[in-house]
Parts: sequence; C-alpha cells; structure tokens
Amino acid sequence: MIGAVAGLGALALYGLLALVTHGALGLLAGFWPATVAGDGHASPASEIDRPWAVPLLVAGGAVLGASLVRWLAQDAGGHGTDAAIKAIHHDPRGMRGRVTVVKALASALTLGTGGSGGTEGPAAQISATFGSVSARVFGLSDADARVAATAGLAAGVGAIFKAPLGGVLLGVELLYRRGMAPEMLIPGLTAAAVAYAEFAAVRGFTPMFGTRAAAPVTFAQLPFFLALGVLAGVTGRSYCWIFHRTKAFFDARRKIPDLLKPAAGGLAVGALGLLLPDILGTGYGLVQSAMDAQWLLKVPLWVLLALPAAKIVGTSLTVGSGGTAGVFGPGMVIGAATGAACWRLAELSGAPVAGPAPFVVAGMAACLGAAIHAPLTMVVMAAEVTGTLDHLIPTALTVTTATLIMGNRTLYPSQPHRKDSQPLAATGPGSRLG
Repeated sequence: MIGAVAGLGALALYGLLALVTHGALGLLAGFWPATVAGDGHASPASEIDRPWAVPLLVAGGAVLGASLVRWLAQDAGGHGTDAAIKAIHHDPRGMRGRVTVVKALASALTLGTGGSGGTEGPAAQISATFGSVSARVFGLSDADARVAATAGLAAGVGAIFKAPLGGVLLGVELLYRRGMAPEMLIPGLTAAAVAYAEFAAVRGFTPMFGTRAAAPVTFAQLPFFLALGVLAGVTGRSYCWIFHRTKAFFDARRKIPDLLKPAAGGLAVGALGLLLPDILGTGYGLVQSAMDAQWLLKVPLWVLLALPAAKIVGTSLTVGSGGTAGVFGPGMVIGAATGAACWRLAELSGAPVAGPAPFVVAGMAACLGAAIHAPLTMVVMAAEVTGTLDHLIPTALTVTTATLIMGNRTLYPSQPHRKDSQPLAATGPGSRLG
C-alpha cells in the first residue's frame, strides 16, 4: 500500500513539474532545459529567448511555493529528506497528511520556474508522510511507524529515479552517518518494487540516463578515478558547508519578511542562470549531456570548471532562502559536472582516457554518496540510472575515496552519528507491521 501511494506521488510530482516547466520556462522565458533519455528523448538545453523573464520567474516561483508552505503546511518547507529523517527518529507517527499535497505543489512551482533543486526530497517526504499517516490510522507502534515511514522514503526516491534497489539501500543507509538499519531492507524492497513498477508503467522502463555502456576501464586509468574521488570528496564537503552556511544566513535575518528571502534568493539564482543556464531547474539533463564527448568538447573550459560551484551556489540560494526543493539531486549534478571537468582536463593533457561517461557517473555517485553517507546506495543507483555495470569498478573506487575525504560532515543534520541502542523495527509479539 505504501509503495502504491509512493508511485502515485512520484507520478503526480513528475507531471506537475513537467507542466510548470513547460508553461513557465518554456513558454514565458523561451528556455527548454536539457532532458534525459528516460523522458523519451535526450537533448541539451536551448538558448534563452527572453532573458529578462528568467530572474522574475525564478523569484516568483520561489515566493509562490514558500507562500503555500507558510499558509498551509509549514512542515512541508525545506528540502524534505532531512525533515523525513528527523521525523523517523523522533516522531514517526506525527507527519501531517496535508504535507503530501503542499509539498508536491510547492516543489513543482519552485523547480518548474527555474529554482535549483531536486525532485527526490519532495518525493521522499511525500511518501514517508503517507507511511507515517498510515501507521497512525492503523495504530502501529512507534517502531513499526519508523519502518513504514522509511519504506515510504525508499519507495519515493526509488520511483522518481527509476532506481528501486538504490532506493531500498538508501532506506538502509540514510538514517545514520555511520551504520545501517538492515531491518528496513525487506519492507523497503517491497514498497520500492511496487512504486517503481507503477511509475515505470506510466513513464517507461528506460533507465533515467538510458543505457550508457562504456569500454572497460584499464589499470592505467584508475589513478585518475582516485584523483576524481579526492576532488569529489572536497566538492561534497564544500557543498555541505556552503548550503548550511547559506541557510543559517537567511535564518538569522529575522527582521526581513519571510517571503522576501526566497524572492531575493530567486533573483540571484535567475541572474546566475543567465550566465550558466544548465543550473536552472533540476539539472538532470546536464548529467545526460555531460556523458556525450562531442557536447563536452564544444563547451568552453571555463564553463565546465564553473558549473559545480554554480550549482552549489544556486541550490544553496534556492533552498537556503526558503524555497522548497531537494538537495539530493543537485548533489548528483554537482558530482557529474565535477567528473566532466576532470575528464576534460585529462583529455587536454593527453592522458589515456576514453569517453567521459565513466568520469561523469563516478563523480555523480562519489559526490552525493559521500555527502549523504550512503556510498553503497550510490554505487548501485549509478548502475541503475545508466542501465549498465560497466562503470562499477571506477565508481566504487571513486565513492570510497570521496567518503574518506568527507569525514563526519553531512548534507542532512538530522542524521545521528550512529545507531542508538533501540532497534527501529519491532521484533517482539506486539509488532503489527508486515
């Protein structure tokens, strides 16, 4: 049941986002963001026909989304996943049902008008909320409610990325910075399988970035992936630091009206988007484009070097100022852009590297996997979203290195350092779940 609702929530969020993006960025600004193969056709971003409209749209969408959150459900604000983690640990039966609708609408408005963020946070919070509400309705214990909410989180993320196994492992790894919750595996697998089947039956079973087969990585190339792991780890630490500092800055400006903060953040993101349009919206299409060597070679080097920092700043301003969007997805984009820049520099130096896809995939997994302390999740998810295991070895090496660099810094402050003494799942005779 939780998986079925998670799949429907992912479909609703996807549809709303596509509708708002088409109407706002497409028709009003004349800008069509890059698309991914899983949408049926992969294409790079277009030029911006009406640049003056972009900052106004980004600011307007952020304000509209923040207004919905402020008036209808304040706990639907922010990036979603951290709120879900906090609720799972402290109040697993306390999430309010209205969050699901408000979160979907506010996120679609924020992202569809050009705000920089991801879809996974809203998807995770929507489905985790349903798990919490269902636990309350059926009178489950707090331990069982934690399982239900975590299964919802896993199912929502697995569906929106068409990566059910990655979603399952996320539910196991994400709750703690060090340690796992293996009791979440079977409930999460059940819910994620249903959610994925439902979402893919409508949106197609093609992996998010298509099937990106690549030539085997040779031993001589492994040092480059080791270096990429170090770079991705530093980038991930920078992302966490800048995001949290930006959010703290806006939170401390108590004299500024709440709705002026996302307006200011949106104007800044829109202005940055005029210089680097690929940072607008989710940016998933940038990951797809970066796997194409011909596209990468046409992009000025300074753009490739600037994209990771620009996406960090854009996401920090969008979400930190009060916008509603995820920060998980941007971590993928930031890492992919880092990998693309690394490949371009290696290619310019005459190093023995083949196509950029292994670097893009490994960078994507390493930056995010380290930032959220879910390395195994991202190794598996990288294989699912690309439809191939060809990148497995370099990705594993890069993720491991980046995780060591990351240390205890995290994108999600609600993640405890270690699992506490109380098991999340009820194992005694009083358990009513499953």
